[in-house]
Parts: sequence; C-alpha cells; structure tokens
Amino acid sequence: MGPPSSALVLHSSIDKDPSTSPQGCSGISISTDWILTHGAALGPIIDKSPAISSFVMNMVPGELTTVPKELTSELKFRIYRDLGTDDLRSSSIKEHHGEIVAAWRCSLLKKTFDEFFKTWNFPKSSEFDRSLRSVFLLIRIYDPEPIVETSVEQALSCLLDQAPRNLIRGSSVEIESTPFGNPVFIGSIARGVISNVVGDGGCVIMTDAYAFPGGEGGPVYVIPSNGYSKRRVISGMVIAPLSWCRGEWVDYTFAANLAPCVLNILRKRNSPCSPIIDREYYEDTDVVLDKGVVLVRCGINWGTGILVHKNTGTFLTCSHVVAEAPEREISIVMRPDKPNLRVQARLVYRTPENQPYDVAVLRVNPQHMDPSVRSIRLSHAPILKGEPVVSVGFPFSSSIRPTVSGGVVSKSMNCALLTTCCAQSGTSGGPIVSRATGDMLGMVVCNVLSSDGTVLYPRMSLAVPAATLSGPLREYLRTDNPDVLRDFTCNDAVVHKIWNFHPFLPAKL
Repeated sequence: MGPPSSALVLHSSIDKDPSTSPQGCSGISISTDWILTHGAALGPIIDKSPAISSFVMNMVPGELTTVPKELTSELKFRIYRDLGTDDLRSSSIKEHHGEIVAAWRCSLLKKTFDEFFKTWNFPKSSEFDRSLRSVFLLIRIYDPEPIVETSVEQALSCLLDQAPRNLIRGSSVEIESTPFGNPVFIGSIARGVISNVVGDGGCVIMTDAYAFPGGEGGPVYVIPSNGYSKRRVISGMVIAPLSWCRGEWVDYTFAANLAPCVLNILRKRNSPCSPIIDREYYEDTDVVLDKGVVLVRCGINWGTGILVHKNTGTFLTCSHVVAEAPEREISIVMRPDKPNLRVQARLVYRTPENQPYDVAVLRVNPQHMDPSVRSIRLSHAPILKGEPVVSVGFPFSSSIRPTVSGGVVSKSMNCALLTTCCAQSGTSGGPIVSRATGDMLGMVVCNVLSSDGTVLYPRMSLAVPAATLSGPLREYLRTDNPDVLRDFTCNDAVVHKIWNFHPFLPAKL
C-alpha cells in the first residue's frame, strides 16, 4: 500500500449535473480499495433515513460495527481521487464507486466532545450532527475490483503502522482536503503547526492550519524536518473546521489523532513499522515553548505569563490580565499538568488602562519556583518582516499545556509588532518567539476587533516588541526599584495612534 492521500466522498444520491456544485466531504485514501472518512459524510442523508439514523445512534462506542446488508444500498458513494498530474488540459481526477461496509464510534472522541468541548458550539447542532462527530466510516471501493483484497482490520493496521505515536507542538503539519466538498477544490492544501494535543488519550489535534466546511475527513500530515525523509507522515483526520468558544470564533482546526483512535479500536499495543520522527529536535522545541510560559490567574480571569528572570521570580504579563488586582489575588500555575499547584504572585507594576503598552510585572518568591522552569531570552536583534514566528499561550482552557500558533512577522515597528499568529482569549501576555533562534521577539497584547464590535480578526495580533520591554525591565532587575517601570507608560501621541488605530480598535484578550 502506498502512503495515504486525500479523496472526495459524495453520496450517490447527490445530483451529478455538471452545472450544479455538489457538496460532499473529504476522506483519506488508505489504499486502492479503502477510504476512511468522517461521520459528516452521512450528514446529507441521516435525517432522511430512519434505518441509517438508527444504525448510527445505536453504535456501541469503541466497537467496530459491520454495516447490515439491508443498508448497503443506501450507503453507496462516489469517490474522487486526484492523480496529481499538472496537465490542466486533461482531467487528473479519477472516479470510483464504493459503499460503507464498517463504522465505529470512537470512545475517546465521544468522551472528549462530551467533556472538554461540552460548552463549545459547532456549525449545525442537531442531535444527529452531534452524534456524527465521533464516528469513523470505512468505504470499500468496488470499481474497479481490487487485485489483492484486504480486510477492514488489515487496512486499519496499515494506517496505524504509518501514524506517529507522539505529536509534538510546534511541528509543521499539512492538511489536504476538498473545501466545501466541491470537486473543483479537490486536493487543496493548507499548512500550519500542531498547536496542541488535547482530550482523552490525546485523541484531538488542534492546528492553526486552515480547513473549511467539507474538509471533514481530510488527512492531516506531519512534515518531518529531520533530513531523513521528505515524505509527509499521516497523523490525523479533520473532524471540526469551525467552532466557537465562549462566543468567540475559534480560528483553529480540530482533527482526530489517528494513532490513539485507531489503536483504541484495534486494541493493538505496538507497531514495529512506526515512522522515524526526529524526536530530539521536536523535544527541544517543546521545552523552549513550555518552560518559560506560565498560566496567570486573577479572579475568574486568566492569561499567559513569561518568566524573564528566574533568580528573582520575575514575570511579565499584560496589564488587563491582572486588572482586578489588588482586590483579587494573583496566582501563577507553573505546571499545566498540576493546575492546583498555584503560587501567589505580587503585582510590582502595571500600566494604566487604555495606555500603551499594557504591561504588568509580577514577582513570586524564588523559593517557590518550580525547578523545571527557565527564563525566556529577550531578543536584541532587529525584527525582520516575514520572519517565521510562533505565539504561545493558554486560550480556551487553563487545564492543558500551552497552545502554539505559527505565523510570520507581518509588520515590525519600534513600538508595535504585528504578526499573523492566531491570538485568542487567554493568549494575552504570551511570547512571540522566533522559530530560528528561540528568542522572544515580543509579548502578545491583543488581536483586532472591527470598530462596530461585530468582527474579530484572530490572525491579526499585536505585540509589544522585546526592545520596548527590555530597557525598563533590565533597569528594574538592576536596581530593584519599581519606579523605573513607569517608563512602560508611554505618552507619545504617535504610539497612542498606532495602538488605537482606526477604523479598527485593538480588542483586549
């Protein structure tokens, strides 16, 4: 079997009139005769067929279920695969016919959606749509007949053999799917990074690579950078391109992590054929992203903090993160895996509201510092437009490891840094880190909200440059005099105009 690739899955009932735009969903071509796709493929028909809806609703989580013969006539699909030719004068799309022969409801995904995503909103929220989110479908292609027949278990085992067991935040990924389920867009790709791995058994991948409705079922690949292999490695399957958390549009794609999801259904303990991933490189990256970033709590709010000097227990965060102090206690969580181990922090200084640069300095007793944390190094080099960067913070949940978003420096100014990293609520106070050096280039303050307050732009994030932070901070660490931190408060009219620009106004996170 060759490496898995993407496919388009269309139910046979969808009109084949070329003048119309049929909408299906994506899939993973495991082999010449097997397609793995998401339960969303049943979306157009499940509420029209009592038999199919009953079959789906009665699935036992964690058990591979064979489709009854009396349902196969209703579960026929047309499969389209891109042959990858560059000749635009001839079609590179190959059509096949197949039918769903097996399915399973992943118990890991079900638990994660029932618990971790309980308060989230997804497009379409009917009982059927909710029930399909944790469902995998296996389609067998019967046109043409396979030369060597493989069973469901063999197909899934081969897929599992190729999926890496450990996914590390910050590693590059690629999504290949069919946006809006339209054949015109088959094989479209989007690239980003693994932002986080969450849920029961690490079953959900969060990535800042774009996916669109219709992309459900599309493959997510890890792109190794170790030099051993240029081949992308299958790692996930798109399950939710769009979502909202606390009323805020989430600009991340959620995918099923194939290794635990398939391993769970096959109950396969290990695989000798797992691909080699450059663990040393990714682990080093992971340490840089985690060890200097902490969770800051003040009342019911939380944000991100940056350890800038371990010996004195000095942290940076945003002023608006600790706006309720001193009425509310400030605490710092240094280990996301131990959220109840909080250390009380003292507010040394914070800039007044509606003033650049929205900076606060916190201190904790150095004796209470977790020995595993380490200071982040502030960059003193010029920040170049187009420089690859990542942001690190705690959006969505205060109980998981920091979430990473990749991007570039969109614009670099003396008083502000604009990046394309995805900034969501909870990211405030997190670092913008150079992918080349690991040094901190700035501190995230906000994303952008339209002047009428109706549109949020998560991919337009503003940060305070490291050069602006380092002067007052360095003087404070030298003198231990908090008065020198007043230099963070800027009265320059030009700086005020930049940080309160029109027609858009910064939206505090």
